[in-house]
Amino acid sequence: MLFSYPIEAIGQNWLNALAVDLMLAGMDAIDAGRRPTAWPACLPQARRALLEERTGLKSKLSALLREYRRLPAAQRLDVRTAVLRQTELPNVFSDAAPCPTLESLPASIRAPARALAHYLFGQLSSLKEGDGFLRDNQYSVIYESEIRHCPFCGLNYFRAPGAPRHALDHLLPISIYPFAAADLRNLPPACDECNSTYKRGIDILIGLGGMRRRCSDPYAGPNYRISLDGSEFFEGNTVGGYVLPRWNIEMVGDELDQAETWNTVYQIKVRYARDVLDADFLSWIKHYSGWFLAELGRGNDPDAVAAELPRYINNVIQEGFADRAFLKAEAFRLLDRACQDPKIGDDVRHWLWAFVEYAQ
Repeated sequence: MLFSYPIEAIGQNWLNALAVDLMLAGMDAIDAGRRPTAWPACLPQARRALLEERTGLKSKLSALLREYRRLPAAQRLDVRTAVLRQTELPNVFSDAAPCPTLESLPASIRAPARALAHYLFGQLSSLKEGDGFLRDNQYSVIYESEIRHCPFCGLNYFRAPGAPRHALDHLLPISIYPFAAADLRNLPPACDECNSTYKRGIDILIGLGGMRRRCSDPYAGPNYRISLDGSEFFEGNTVGGYVLPRWNIEMVGDELDQAETWNTVYQIKVRYARDVLDADFLSWIKHYSGWFLAELGRGNDPDAVAAELPRYINNVIQEGFADRAFLKAEAFRLLDRACQDPKIGDDVRHWLWAFVEYAQ
């Protein structure tokens, strides 16, 4: 991820934890040969008035515990282990220990676990606290912190509160890890492209060959900076008759295996190269040409044209993610380095000069 969400956004992250407590309390009673505490007495006093009329929660919890009662002791332990491990957030993002999946559990448990998960997730859009629903309160805190772009890609804007909602991204997919279905730490907002086109139902904890992998915590990182160091001028794709750089996109930061998970799941490097750098580089060069002409006019030599690149980077290109500036600035830093390269610098400076000299 490029940046993290404020931890305050999950200040109302109680629903999933409450459901886990109800499950485990019921399992404890069954294992001790007792009946689980009846509804609504099983609910904590602080939430009882809010939840006691939620008959869907009552019926789905009862169905899960009913199937749990029918299991032998060894299989009961498997279910308890899955509940505890899947909800061990955020540790499950960053450790390398196994995390049991729904398919690893007894067949009789899967349907009621799935039904309870989907019900709980739906309640995030139904249960109110303060002035808004739980998921809307999470999003409002994020938006009020002046986050306007998706941190998974940095390319797409978030809509304002009150607009149609962006999908919440189940980092641990609900179909695989149902017991974390309504944990807001597992539900960071993501742009429609990241969530629906790329992430979808991919298991973020398991990579190729079934190998366990780690990922960033959306509320604590690690986060990464994008660098184009190592890109090679005149070695990339041909666009509009011009040979562009071969883009070497690097994610700079700590814990690079987590960066690779981010890249693999969301196809970050492919999207940056194809959808931004190849698509927009020439238009950026043309904008530089127009700016240079407005500042210094025509009749300048290639060295003079290249010499203004640092000023353009510092004074014209925006900071941050608006207008994809984090990639645009890197592309111009690459151009500036290439202009000074002892092997290709002369060619690059003349290439840039031609855009200025022949600008319409």
